[in-house]
Amino acid sequence: MGGVGKTTILKHIHNDLLKQQRFERVIWVTISKEFNIMKVQDDIAGALKLKEDWPREGDKLRRAAILSEMLKNAGKHVLILDNVWDKVSLEEVGIPEPSGSNGCKMVLTTRSEHVCKYMGCKVKPLSEEEALMLFLNKVGPNIVQSPTIMPTLKLVVKECAGLPLTIVVVAGTMKGEDNPRIWKNALGELKERIGKVEGVEAEVIERLKFSFDHLKDEQAKHCFLYCTVYPEDFEIEKDELIECWIEEGFIDDMGTRQEMKDKGLTILKKLEDNCLLENITDGFYQPGIKMHDAVRDMALSITSMNPRYIVQAGLQLTEGNGVQILRKYRLCITP
Repeated sequence: MGGVGKTTILKHIHNDLLKQQRFERVIWVTISKEFNIMKVQDDIAGALKLKEDWPREGDKLRRAAILSEMLKNAGKHVLILDNVWDKVSLEEVGIPEPSGSNGCKMVLTTRSEHVCKYMGCKVKPLSEEEALMLFLNKVGPNIVQSPTIMPTLKLVVKECAGLPLTIVVVAGTMKGEDNPRIWKNALGELKERIGKVEGVEAEVIERLKFSFDHLKDEQAKHCFLYCTVYPEDFEIEKDELIECWIEEGFIDDMGTRQEMKDKGLTILKKLEDNCLLENITDGFYQPGIKMHDAVRDMALSITSMNPRYIVQAGLQLTEGNGVQILRKYRLCITP
């Protein structure tokens, strides 16, 4: 399920493998829903630090043959594939079959049941005790010490269904709230939301929407939803994002440009505190943010009800088909 903690577990494995130095290389590649062989090949080649010998363009089969040879010569390695949505043809990408003889291993995460069964593994939700411990760790010490809130808090945790992402997001929303009535209202609201939908994915989205709806700043809501225009699993540079918010008019005109940027940072902090955006350092060592794919699904479900952006990820747009898509949506096209 989305938000059950697959990527988080994999990050810990990745970091442990780097510390242990049992393998010569630990390669991390994010696949995402819109699977693109060329991108996966480029990501693996980048992790191997191939420069002169790697063809950026050209035939997929030729690139696969070159990549396969490079991986065979890379020594013992672990290849981590995060967020796989379908069975991946290793041969087509150029990944040699991991075996005992070459000492290489592959690890993957997936939301897909048939891929999960094919690989013979499954991540289960947290137990009630684990879920409560995680929630209490995120909600703050003053809430933990409140005997009037604790009974309701435990019921709120139960409504999170053992999903770490949901637990963290709901706890972030309720952090610092010491009014028992507001906690009871939150519990009633969560129950009502989940009761209106069917299916695991829909329930996850409704739990995450709880946090979005409790943002008291409409400006912050618009800024959050804007992040859906970036592709899934994209690492967004903070300064770039704030500049986009300013140009879109989400941040009101202020005395100076710097004041507007400061306002943007304040909005980012609020979204991070509510666990709707994840604070990261991007590939160029710049401060950035990332949107969890389940949180992005939630945001897209909101924008689809009240469309403001066109989000067509993974289409590999060129000038020709890009114009056709814009015409399909009857948008004005300027030179």
